[in-house]
Amino acid sequence: MLTPTRSLSQVTVCLLLLGVLGFAMSAQYAIGMPPLLKADEKQHAAYAIVLSQGVLPTIDTNTPADPVRYPQFAEALFGLDEPRRDIWVANHPPLFYVMSLPLVWLGDAVGNVGVTLLGMRLLNALGYALSIILVGLLARELVPRRRVVPVLAAAMVLGCGAVTYDGGAIYNDGWGTVAASLTLLLGFRMIREGVTRDRLIWATVAGVAAASFRSTGLVAVLVLGACVLAALWLRDPTLRTFRRGVLLAIRIGLAPVVVIGWFYVRNIVLYGDATASTALFEKFSRQTHGDTLFQLVNPELYLHLYGSLWADDVIPKIWIVAAAATLAVTVTGMVLDVNAKARPRPDGVMRRVVIPGPEPTVLERRLEVAVRALMGIYCVIIIVNLASFHAGGGWIHARYAVPFLPVIAALTSLAILRVGRRWVRGVDEERVDLRITLYASVGFIVSAMVAHLHIQQRIDGPADASWLFALIAADLVMFVVAAYVTAQLRRRLRPDDELFARRSSDNQPRVAQVSH
Repeated sequence: MLTPTRSLSQVTVCLLLLGVLGFAMSAQYAIGMPPLLKADEKQHAAYAIVLSQGVLPTIDTNTPADPVRYPQFAEALFGLDEPRRDIWVANHPPLFYVMSLPLVWLGDAVGNVGVTLLGMRLLNALGYALSIILVGLLARELVPRRRVVPVLAAAMVLGCGAVTYDGGAIYNDGWGTVAASLTLLLGFRMIREGVTRDRLIWATVAGVAAASFRSTGLVAVLVLGACVLAALWLRDPTLRTFRRGVLLAIRIGLAPVVVIGWFYVRNIVLYGDATASTALFEKFSRQTHGDTLFQLVNPELYLHLYGSLWADDVIPKIWIVAAAATLAVTVTGMVLDVNAKARPRPDGVMRRVVIPGPEPTVLERRLEVAVRALMGIYCVIIIVNLASFHAGGGWIHARYAVPFLPVIAALTSLAILRVGRRWVRGVDEERVDLRITLYASVGFIVSAMVAHLHIQQRIDGPADASWLFALIAADLVMFVVAAYVTAQLRRRLRPDDELFARRSSDNQPRVAQVSH
């Protein structure tokens, strides 16, 4: 079947465009929200400030509250009890706060801590924007032969209102997700393309960064080691190769221990465990929610986690309808896809999808299964940790669902491509995929903008009138970026009819290029 060549660069450009739009939306929140509005912002910002003074805080270190030097903190802490006046996020590794030190020094230099707070918000916004791009790249690893899936996956993440909203706050989740996702991506690339010295070095660096941002990054390091072992073993299943793979995996695991292991040992000494969870639950007198096993089999945990991506914090609960609709489309599409493969029909949603390009070899199929299995293992470990956290008394927030987005977005993308065939028809499969992706991506962008405007109504603007111009400018920039991204997606995803006609009339056979 003759199809137009769509280079990898076009998919990459689409992902970058969606990432830029995500940053614009998060930056608008960063500018428009009152200082220290969202939960934990006070503590994350205070961590960086105290660190700039040469002190590594503990969960009992007081948040700076000098009304002259830190008036925003003094106002935000007013009326809070003693435990909530402390830097309880000091159980997190310090890399994000080290990255924030120049912003603290800049705020000190101009005599305005507001500069530091806005800078840290924008720093997190950049992390979330890069996370949107990396979700698309990870979706490509999970579904390598459907080239539009990365774009659909990134657009779907953009449509989750809580993602860009959390991106506008002072959190370490954005960069923690970037480092963990990059670690997984490099590991999956080694499975598909082989283990080289350069890939090992970059993957190890990413793994060290992931463990230095958040404790969940250690799970990504564990999976990275398994990726190296799988990449070697599947190509040469010998005892010598297995030993080499184990040795490399151990070296990868030792790198974070050498660089940041001291911090987790410090947590164990101070609080009794590596993440200080037990000490924090006692500090805030949290009530348990059953045990870990109960939470793992509790459907409410998964529904709450999934729904939080659209309706979390101050986001109006009406947006849970968007979560329900997306989940319904995903389940319906996956059921139809399985049925279509078992009992295909000539056209419509039950039509067999013929993917352009040569059939994958046995080794390629095994490598694909390995990638999906290891991504599944990563998600299982994360959900077990999350269930344990919730059982001990922890709350569930949208940012805890972000590690699952590559899988969620990939499945939703495949489902949309299947269901979309109900309305989009065509002889060429790639042309149909392109049209469905264009329509769905624009739909997600429109949904994201509507959610953005709806959320803004629930947020009080900054009290300082001098911010009004910046707020209006941020809104205008955001809408201009959205319009530009939409136009670019239309240009890059719209099938070229002239190209199709030219190739159809060509007597020379052509083979479509497939990105893996």
